[in-house]
Amino acid sequence: MADKVLKEKRKQFIRSVGEGTINGLLGELLETRVLSQEEIEIVKCENATVMDKARALLDSVIRKGAPACQICITYICEEDSHLAGTLGLSAGPTSGNHLTTQDSQIVLPS
Repeated sequence: MADKVLKEKRKQFIRSVGEGTINGLLGELLETRVLSQEEIEIVKCENATVMDKARALLDSVIRKGAPACQICITYICEEDSHLAGTLGLSAGPTSGNHLTTQDSQIVLPS
């Protein structure tokens, strides 16, 4: 499911993401063992522009499957809310249409 979402948002991601978010994503994907150090270096060194890096990064993540894509989506939602909004991404299980306890207020009778 998450891989389908990233495939649909690929072009917009490539056009919208900044280098800071790319670098943060690369760190997160290395830490969570989605990408190896070698794969990270390929994205960083073999791509001259931010758009090329974004394209290489996203294509690498999509090839890794849905769990890897979900890690990527969650990172974007937590660390770059502007990009998440631009892409219409939500890390929640129901596309962000659910309430969490942080979103709702409980009214107790007095």
